[in-house]
Amino acid sequence: MKKVLHLFPAYKIGGAPVNVLRFIIGSKGKVNNYAAAYKVDDQLFNDYVHESKESFDVDLTSFKLKSFVKLLKIVRKIKPDIIHANGKGGGLYAFLLFIFYRKKIFYTFRGFHIKYTGIKHKFHIYFEKLFSLFYVKAVAVSFSEKEFYLKVTGVKAEKVEVIGNGVEISQRSLPMNMQTVVDKYRINIVSLSRIDEVKDIITMVKSFDRLKNADAALHIMGGFLTGDKSYKDEVDKFLKSLSSKGHIYLWGDIQGAGNYVSNFDIYLSTSLSEGLPTSIIEAGLSKVPVVASDCNGNIDLIIDGQTGYLFLKKDVNGLVEKLRLCINQLGSKEQLEILKNNLNQMNTYSINSHVSKLMKLYFKKD
Repeated sequence: MKKVLHLFPAYKIGGAPVNVLRFIIGSKGKVNNYAAAYKVDDQLFNDYVHESKESFDVDLTSFKLKSFVKLLKIVRKIKPDIIHANGKGGGLYAFLLFIFYRKKIFYTFRGFHIKYTGIKHKFHIYFEKLFSLFYVKAVAVSFSEKEFYLKVTGVKAEKVEVIGNGVEISQRSLPMNMQTVVDKYRINIVSLSRIDEVKDIITMVKSFDRLKNADAALHIMGGFLTGDKSYKDEVDKFLKSLSSKGHIYLWGDIQGAGNYVSNFDIYLSTSLSEGLPTSIIEAGLSKVPVVASDCNGNIDLIIDGQTGYLFLKKDVNGLVEKLRLCINQLGSKEQLEILKNNLNQMNTYSINSHVSKLMKLYFKKD
């Protein structure tokens, strides 16, 4: 069987690591999968070790010569037929590996967004254009992500394919410590968002504070990477200034968080950019109404008034209005129709479909 090496920054609960693991499980017997990333979450790393042919602990969260040398040794040892990079970190290492090991490279953006300004921004765009000359295909997980990527980078359209994430859930009861908290409130709003600037947690908590609903709580499941420590500090400081701080719970990384969404009343996303948000699909499968920002990725899933409630990015007042509308419609005929529409589209994002499309891309004849 062919060998595929998956690269991403870290074994940490979140979009890329979870979706890659789902592909690895779904493609067993079709390819031999390997993975390399930085071990942050021991349980997730152990899952990779168990499900893949072999998984390696290499810090790919930023460029380090030591990490590159270690990765190069791994590549020479396993001799993969395909290297599949995920995100900017995986992309950079795959690009450098190509200089020494000229095998097929595929590149999934995993939420392409503009993080830098000035010279850093120009360098980022130049890298994307240069990298496109070396990878076989890039994968956007939504049509809006592809459109945004092409517009910003100027990469040729034929270099990018759209393949949605494969998602599945197994609805579970909350752990006792979380259930005890949830039981205190009539309305529980949840967001599966790491503490990252692109998730715009400040807008999330500010809007919840302005909601001024004593019967409601906001639950945020998601940790943070080392590079986001300054934003985490900003969020912690801002939380202290809010009158509703006692109703906001930061639960950190929760294993299998998507399986718990059904225990909440509303799902909330304030992201500034997404690829194809797995958590919104999980909310749809859980029959939980979604209130989401109009960023790329979100707009592929949420149509205002039809499959959810949409508001303008960073619009605090607009978000408060949508939350109030969603709360007022809980259990109503209008909202039941929204949930039905959302569930119908979410059922198309199966893991089998995702695996099949990616396998065809890997082995498509030139």
